[in-house]
Formats: sequence, C-alpha cells, structure tokens
Amino acid sequence: MNILHVTSSPRAASYSNRVAADVLAELRRRNPDATVTTRDLARDSLPHIDDDFIVATRSPAGPQTEQQRALLARSDALTDELLAADVVVIATPMINFTIPSTLKAWLDYVHVIGANSPVGEGIDPLRSKPVTVISARSTPTGEDPQTDFVLGPFFAILGGFMSMDVQGFVVHTEPPAAPGDFHRPYDVVRDEVLASIDR
Repeated sequence: MNILHVTSSPRAASYSNRVAADVLAELRRRNPDATVTTRDLARDSLPHIDDDFIVATRSPAGPQTEQQRALLARSDALTDELLAADVVVIATPMINFTIPSTLKAWLDYVHVIGANSPVGEGIDPLRSKPVTVISARSTPTGEDPQTDFVLGPFFAILGGFMSMDVQGFVVHTEPPAAPGDFHRPYDVVRDEVLASIDR
C-alpha cells in the first residue's frame, strides 16, 4: 500500500494532524509494508500558480520557456505522486473560514484538466481512489461536510471533477459556543475516521 499524506497546518500542536497521525498508524498497523509519502505544505509550500502555469498546462502549444517547463514538471511530479497513492489522507485546519492557501496551491497543481479531469469527458485515472480529509477548527459549523467551507472544495474538485472517493470529517478543538451547536470532539472524530477505513 502506498499512502499519500498531505498536511497543511502551520501549528505544531494541530488537531487535524493528530487525527491524521492516528489514521496513518492504523493503516500501517494493518499494512506493515505500507509506504507513506508526506507532503508538508506548511513547511515546504508550493508557489501559487500564475500565467506561466496556465500556459504550461493548458495551452495547445504547451510550455515554451524554461519557467513554464519547470512549472509543468512540478505539476507532473505532484500528479504522479497522487496517482501512485492507493490511499490519500489530507489534514487541514480552517483558516479564515477556508483552507490554507498552501493547500489550495496543491489542489491547483494536481487538478489538471485534460490529464485527470473532467470525468464527464471520460478522463478519470483517479476514479474511486479513497481520500480522507480531516479538518480542525474551534468554531462550530454546519453538519453537512459537502457544504462545509473547508471540506466542500475537496468534494467538488477531487470528488466531482476527478472522480475520487472523498470522505470528510470535522474535529472541533473547543467546547460548543451554545447548546445544540454541531460539535465533534477529538475522540469521537478519531473513532469515526478509523471506522471509515473499513469501508
């Protein structure tokens, strides 16, 4: 088993990373020969895409400058890393009600139209690849993971456009602000995510 672990929290004590670490430990316990590739976007961030990237990946003429060829090579390496994984585990905090910009940059590099999407045109080399996304935040949020500010883009991009099998989980780091708030403490979320591995 090849596991791709993508993490993006800038905090050393990160709840999303803690849950992801439990998932990785369980996957390695079940698959002692598993390999884990960790892409730590908080400590090794990717440059945000620009016009050169668009030309390199979407122009019919393809890359024409050294800079464009370098950007295409980076995108190819990241998409190959994703393609080689049997399982993907993504850990992300909520920052200003969305994903960190470093993680958005990764999504921009790995979602390449014509290479791994759109599924509607039969381009789906990543079809059904399991992806577990764990998001941590202090603020209680809505119960539907597919409309969540952080998880939503993964369901839309990795799931909808790239046909991957996405599951999303939210862990709250503080008590609920008011009675009845949607609230998922660490232990509950950890158990739910570990149980989902059996799907």
